Amino acid sequence: MTSSYSDIQLIRPPGVESFRFATTSITPGIGLAYISSSLKKKGFKVDILDAIGEAPKNRIGYYKGYLIGLNLSEIVEKINPKVLTIGISVIFTHEWPSVVKIISLIKEKFPNKTIIIGGEHVSAMPEFSLMTSLADYIVMGEGEETIVELINAIKKKSSVEKIEGIGFKTNNKIVINKRRHRRLSLDKIPYPDWESFNIKGYHDNRFVGGMYSDRLSIPILATRGCPYQCTYCSAPNMWKPQWIPRDPKCVVDEIENYIYKFGAGNFPFQDLTAIIKKSWIKEFCEEIIKRKLDITWQLPTGTRSEAIDEEVAFLLKKSGMISMAYAPESGSEETRKLIKKKMKTDKLFHSIDSSSKAKLNVAVFLVIGFPHDLPRHLEENINFVEKLANQAVTDLSVGFYMALPGTELFHSLYDAGKIKLDIKYFKHILDSLALFPSQKYCDEISRFSLFFWKLRLYLKFYKAKKTKNGKSSLLNSIKIAFSGLFSNEGHDSKLQTAFYNAYSSLIDTIISKKKRWMTKKEELDLFKNWDKIYANIRKEKLLKNVVKISPSDTRELYMNNVIYQIEKEHNTAKIISTIKSN
Repeated sequence: MTSSYSDIQLIRPPGVESFRFATTSITPGIGLAYISSSLKKKGFKVDILDAIGEAPKNRIGYYKGYLIGLNLSEIVEKINPKVLTIGISVIFTHEWPSVVKIISLIKEKFPNKTIIIGGEHVSAMPEFSLMTSLADYIVMGEGEETIVELINAIKKKSSVEKIEGIGFKTNNKIVINKRRHRRLSLDKIPYPDWESFNIKGYHDNRFVGGMYSDRLSIPILATRGCPYQCTYCSAPNMWKPQWIPRDPKCVVDEIENYIYKFGAGNFPFQDLTAIIKKSWIKEFCEEIIKRKLDITWQLPTGTRSEAIDEEVAFLLKKSGMISMAYAPESGSEETRKLIKKKMKTDKLFHSIDSSSKAKLNVAVFLVIGFPHDLPRHLEENINFVEKLANQAVTDLSVGFYMALPGTELFHSLYDAGKIKLDIKYFKHILDSLALFPSQKYCDEISRFSLFFWKLRLYLKFYKAKKTKNGKSSLLNSIKIAFSGLFSNEGHDSKLQTAFYNAYSSLIDTIISKKKRWMTKKEELDLFKNWDKIYANIRKEKLLKNVVKISPSDTRELYMNNVIYQIEKEHNTAKIISTIKSN
């Protein structure tokens, strides 16, 4: 087959997985699908190369885990030789090493092709992403408007110096332009271009991002951003602390469109914080009920508790909600204060009680190993998880703290010399939901202690849960977990999905070790100068007063309003001297 001209080929790189006990999984690339539809709406010719969708059963060893999808060399072979530009999505930091290698291989074969990268990792580390790869441009933040303007400039060979939201290389320097303002008119963005993705392949391989359903699953984004400033979260840098909802009726229009176009029946929402306003969620649920849509939908990533009272909980149930999660992160009020988690225990349990009365399937997310954590903070989780179990919370997820780039905690730890951007750092991002942490940032608690605390919290929760006859449900929970392995029907509990994911990811981790993405020496060489490069970037930005040094004591961060610092950095154009990455 001969190739035809295309303005851009958008690449979804291989997904990264490792052994994990969680419902979270790879999902269809909603960000890339939005970029594709926005470009097509403006008349650009777009090709899609989805490494996962084209080879969802392929596994290859990658650090402690494995890559899912096409081999890197296969991706290069599928590049359209007549394409003008290549765009690559990089959502997660643990994907970055593989993307660096993909870009290198593409440049070897097509040295004159323009490569653009974007996504949450790139937005968190813009200068670093340009310096450690052969990419030509980066797109930061929301990309739909920016990519249209950038591709238009590249086609016309016009200046890119005033395009907001991009970064580029010129004269041995890195130039980072001012960020583009957040988009307010979300309903004017065309629906994601799911026609160009293997949606059925994702579903058949259980890459749905939530509790497994036997009905075709398509992700939905009903809101963008989050109004809060949690110190461990990269959302403030990506979106600024701003929550922008779509019109609830327009969201239901999109769901209805997928029902008729694809036969979809399950919709996991990928929102950071979908439920903020009671009036919004009520209108959304009532619209689904009014249209008599036979669907299920989920909030797998966690939501706020304030807007969920008994009225809302029963509407959630009636509208088809099958799974939701609260994310208090800790049972310690002090910990929640220090990480700026604006959630009070009494309000949380009032909301959980309402959800329980409506018989909603509810999970709670906790994180242990925050830098300030002491044994007494973790001890406060014991009574907390027992109370969760007694209030009919269905499932519990306990993760280890990860130092995500672009977060307040990351900057504090890095400036204090507690983070080094080496192979161990990039590996630890995969370990949040593993049984044993590879890194830890809390001085007073060992890695072994974190492991035992995780087991202790799980045992406490599932032993405290009671069956209908009042007996401990630990054995019953084990039976439920195992049932997830042997049924192709939709799951009734996150525990089933988590156990299935744990089993399959363990097998895949073992099998994938037979073939690795590169040799261990090549892996070490890849990271050789990365910490030096980032240190230079940080130093220059501090000298130019673009950023300020972070407190070395992470317990001081809760007193800072991060909005001023974020706006200052986003609104400042920067030129950084380059350091070679090899």
